[in-house]
Amino acid sequence: MLAQILGVLAAAAPQAQAAPTRAKVVSPLTVTSQPRTSPPVDVTVSVGGDEDSLGTQEVSIWPASAYEARATGHVTLTCRVDVHGLAESCRVAYEAPQGRGFGKAALALRPTLKIEPAKGPDGRPVAREMNIGLVFRAPDTEFSIDDTGSAMPGAVNVEVSHNPVQMRRVTLMTDPVWVRAPTFDEVARSYPSAAAHGEEGYVVAHCAAMRDGYLRNCSVAKELPPKHGFGAAALKLMPEFRVMPEVMARAPGGAPVEVDVPVRFAAPSPDRTVLSPRWLVGFDPEAAPKLFPPEAAAKGLTSGRGVARCRVADDGSVQDCAPEAADPDGLGFSEAAAKLASTMKMNLWSADAGPVEGGVVHVAIRLNLRPASQ
Repeated sequence: MLAQILGVLAAAAPQAQAAPTRAKVVSPLTVTSQPRTSPPVDVTVSVGGDEDSLGTQEVSIWPASAYEARATGHVTLTCRVDVHGLAESCRVAYEAPQGRGFGKAALALRPTLKIEPAKGPDGRPVAREMNIGLVFRAPDTEFSIDDTGSAMPGAVNVEVSHNPVQMRRVTLMTDPVWVRAPTFDEVARSYPSAAAHGEEGYVVAHCAAMRDGYLRNCSVAKELPPKHGFGAAALKLMPEFRVMPEVMARAPGGAPVEVDVPVRFAAPSPDRTVLSPRWLVGFDPEAAPKLFPPEAAAKGLTSGRGVARCRVADDGSVQDCAPEAADPDGLGFSEAAAKLASTMKMNLWSADAGPVEGGVVHVAIRLNLRPASQ
């Protein structure tokens, strides 16, 4: 079930000889069920519980109770798929059966989803929302028995097909906050030049997250294209990652904490623009109206868009912000955007699986004369 909170301003009608009733804000709960059928999907991904069905993916995530019951599930995720075919953010649009945990498992698989991106009118990849169907196929443990040609009376030859993958219970971290991650230079040095031939590669490393935030026991969960050296290159980068220790201190005990770390190896290029930052700290929305350019207000404008070009520091903060072109231009909107952007901070690994430290980010901010709450 999907719950949506709707804010409604309600005022009671005045009654004869009664004191006026004050308006109050109520928040009714509107519950809507999911559609009876899945929305049309752009691509379908099979999540197997069998060794024969994993293909190039060596890690399969399943809800524990559903796997033990050998239940099959279907999930449709609506994701923002970037120009590289990576699902940067997703939400569950459809899940069947409900209550088995397939939706949460599908969301946990997000880093492993790499599909053909959408194309624009010019045939070039574009970022847009896409529906990705995931089929959780229960393991087939049936026996194929053939007793012909047995060497001993009463003996049978037993052949087991679709051997189930060995599963274990873990706590999977799905949105890590990094206090250390590889830099642009470190990723560039690790690019397997001899084997990759200038191609772009994508790897998901599956690691155990230690209590101090460092990663151990990493293995390649996904590698595209295979046999080009990208998997080995990604594993060499894993010691450079560290999860925020404060996050690890709050991790539940018992099952080990593990994490999928996506790494995208771009073809060698001097460009260090961060296109998909994951913001940890935004600007104060109450401060924005105070920075609204007086010259714009004097012209009767109540809104404008400014852009700042900033450098990403080693802690994810943005520094050295300089104004760029604005809309409208020449009225101080980008100067205000530069001041606001300097208070922001991003995660040290981007949503498109790349470094941010030492990179450049273009921060676009729309400024309104009045706060959004008004």
